[in-house]
Amino acid sequence: MSVRVLAFAAFAACAAPLAALAQAGESLSLREILRYVEASNPELAAAVQVRAGAQAETITARAYPNPELEVGGGPWRSRLGGASGNVSSIGLSQPLELPAVREARAQVAEAGLASADAQGAAVRLAVGYQARTAFYEMLRRQEDERLALETVKLLSEIQDKVRVRVSVGEAPRFELVRAEAETLAAQNSATSARLRVEEARGVLRRLSGNALPPAFSAAGALPALPEVPPVAVLSPQVLAAHPSLRALGSERERARSRLDQERAQRYPQPTLKLGETRDPEVRQMMLGVSIPLPLWNRREGQIAQAQAGIDLAAAQIEAQRAQLLRELDTAWARVSIAQRQIETFQAGLLRSAETALRVAEAAWRAGERSFLEVLDAQRTLRAVRSDYTQVRFDRNAAWLEIQRLIARDPFAAGD
Repeated sequence: MSVRVLAFAAFAACAAPLAALAQAGESLSLREILRYVEASNPELAAAVQVRAGAQAETITARAYPNPELEVGGGPWRSRLGGASGNVSSIGLSQPLELPAVREARAQVAEAGLASADAQGAAVRLAVGYQARTAFYEMLRRQEDERLALETVKLLSEIQDKVRVRVSVGEAPRFELVRAEAETLAAQNSATSARLRVEEARGVLRRLSGNALPPAFSAAGALPALPEVPPVAVLSPQVLAAHPSLRALGSERERARSRLDQERAQRYPQPTLKLGETRDPEVRQMMLGVSIPLPLWNRREGQIAQAQAGIDLAAAQIEAQRAQLLRELDTAWARVSIAQRQIETFQAGLLRSAETALRVAEAAWRAGERSFLEVLDAQRTLRAVRSDYTQVRFDRNAAWLEIQRLIARDPFAAGD
């Protein structure tokens, strides 16, 4: 008996701080948690900076090349006499960029900006639905903890009743030992459930950049989900709206503009030069032009590389389309399977398990059944409740995946 008392005391010592932490802090709704995530998530902040960099590239792409100033000087001596002095020169050169080159470079930058916008939208989708999934995961873990604590309470009541029956000689001592063991096991399960709540809370705090308070609870319940449309209806929505496809499409346009730029650069781009040279005898003005001769390098390699970039982007688009449709099929199947399982639970499985426990308890009190049958019925009910909670969460998680695939804004109002 002393060993069991010590074990219970150890459990209480470990569980008390966790229970206090779980009860401390405020209860936050999904909407409130999403506001924290939207304001403080580091990945969203990084996406904003990536977009700012792409915006800056468009300014750079439309800038004109700077002129170049050249100044020189040195001693001078006349070839016809002994006169001497200094000679000086000054020159100004201005590269003349072909309009086709400049326009193609600007289009490359504009496509890069469009790609950054689409990638930012993809990051927003991913982070937002990670936060929604983590919120409902925390709700599920809190429900697991509630069920575990109910089990502890129920087994403690049964243990007290068994102790009375043993003390008056109506039941063998073995039943009390078994009841105490079951109670300790349930207490350990409750401790594990509390730890899983802490893990789920940690995921939400990470997504919020640790802006969420250290101790909070998730307030809410799994939403009532609408009927899921057929895959044939959802597929066009996915292909039309998902930002990853828009990003790849922008990358393809960027590669095409880069190809135009490389082709335009095959033609020489002249440099206009204006200069003046002065010595004690002569002042000379010069106007000229410098034109590179494309004899050895006609940019065949750069053009081939740009064409390969177009082909790569096209292949990536097709691969991403197939990937998104596979993910949609999987999520839709998960929703359908989970819905059928939920209907099975609601059709009578839960009620049957609860009724079986009540019948077993009544028969045990009347001395008609063994205490072991009560424990078996209680264990069955606990498993059924846990499975029911799990399948409801699975259906909600699959529905969130479908929402992500059709690119519904995760930070928009509504659950």
